[in-house]
Parts: sequence; structure tokens; C-alpha cells
Amino acid sequence: MKQQNVHYFPGHMQKALREMQNYIKTVDLIVEICDARAPKSSRNPLLDELCGNKSRLILLGKSDCADDAVTKKWLDFYKEKGVVAVAGNMKKDRFVSILSSVSEPLVAPKRAKEARFGMKPQPIRAMIIGIPNVGKSTLINNIGGKKAAKVGNKAGVTRAAQWIKLNKDFTLLDTPGILPMNYPTQEQAMHLALLGSMREDVLPTQDLASSLLSHLKESYPYSLKERFGIEDISNMNNDDVFLEIANVRGLLDGNRPSMEKAAYLLVKEFKDGLLGRISLEEVQC
Repeated sequence: MKQQNVHYFPGHMQKALREMQNYIKTVDLIVEICDARAPKSSRNPLLDELCGNKSRLILLGKSDCADDAVTKKWLDFYKEKGVVAVAGNMKKDRFVSILSSVSEPLVAPKRAKEARFGMKPQPIRAMIIGIPNVGKSTLINNIGGKKAAKVGNKAGVTRAAQWIKLNKDFTLLDTPGILPMNYPTQEQAMHLALLGSMREDVLPTQDLASSLLSHLKESYPYSLKERFGIEDISNMNNDDVFLEIANVRGLLDGNRPSMEKAAYLLVKEFKDGLLGRISLEEVQC
């Protein structure tokens, strides 16, 4: 496949980026959510520029879908860089207590100012940022204990910024997912498409599935055993893998096994975390 830059920047993202610039001064803390399966690709350089020196917490979400050992390496990497980072399953972990414990040191200047004026501690005003489909709205619903924000396992569910008062400790600003205007490498674009952060029609499904298989062969050769009964894919041809998946799941095009449908299913099951704990990116120092 020819290597080329991928451009995907819908109009609502440009509008959201301008709005976020206006909100930055009003918040105490920025919570940047990334996907634990691809922490590098799922961080947006545009947001780095936007946030400047504002206190920031990096949250590696969907860690239940990522390789535990790889996630630990990423957390160690951020710690060495002096960056506050945590990982978790935003559907199950108690992020009220997690955020409370890790955010207080980050908002120390706010607390000191309140003390000088004899004020009681005020709720932390936190802006939730990240690319599409990393779990921003899921985090808000986790903390609030209710359906405070609309969620969905696809890009572009949140289209406009919204303030949500969750409890006495936090008021959160949910923002739309913002992708970079261009991805410098095809690999990064592939990672984001596999995570569901781009629309499925931006990159060909067959290419995505082939890219995923190449990674699985190298790092997780037994990952298709439980779902598809394929013992070891490390030395298999991609077409043979697709054919086997089609046969196992009865995916047909007329009377013949459909490798196209098999490729789509493989990508979908990875995106949904059904293939097990798989990370796409290792720490590269």
C-alpha cells in the first residue's frame, strides 16, 4: 500500500477547536483522554498547543482492552517525563476517587488562592479533551453516576462543548473529539481508524484488517484462537486468515466465503475489545 498522509478534519472539529480556545482560561485542570492501546497516536499535537502550561492529567482509557504490561511501560514513561498519568476502565473503575486523589496536587495554586481569600474549596473545573471515541463522555457518566453525556462507540458523538455539574468536587466541560488536520504517517492513521476514532470509510477496511493482522502476527500470534479457533497466525498468509474467519463464522458472498466480510468482522471485533488485551504501540524512547 502506498504511504501517504491522511487528511480528515470535519468542519465541526474546526469550530470546536475555536470554542475550546475560549474556554481554556476558565478551567483549573485539563484531563486529556487517550486510548491505552495506542497512547502516541491517540494524542493530538493541536491540543498540546492549545493547552499550553495549564495543569494537565493524562488518562489512558480502555485499559481493559490493552496489554497490561505495555500500559505499565507507558505509565512509567510518563512518570519519567514528569507527567501525571493514570490508566483505567472508564466503565467500571471508580474515577471519582481516582481523579480526586491525582488532581489535588495539580490544582494546588487554586487551593492556595482560595485559602488566601478565606474561601471554602470550590469544585474543580476540568475540561475533558481528546480525539474522537476515546471515552470522554463515558468518563463523565462514570463520575456523575448517571447518563450525563451521550456516548457511542464511534467517532463524532459529541458535537458541541457542554458544562456538566457532576458532584460537589467536579464540574466538567465535555468537548467534541478533535483530530489532527493531517497524520504524518500512514501507521498513525491506521491506528486511529482501528480504534474507531475516524469514520470507517476514511480508510479501506481491507487495508485496516491487513495492517492489524501484520501487527498480530508479530506481537499476538495466538490472539485469534478464542474467537475464531485459529491456533497460530504467525506464518499464515493474510488471505488464508480471512478465509478461515469467513468459514468459521459463515460469512458468505453468494455461495463463497467472503474475505471482505471477514476483514470487516476482524476490525470490528478488535475495536470492540473482543480479541483480548492488545496494544498497538510500544514505548519508544
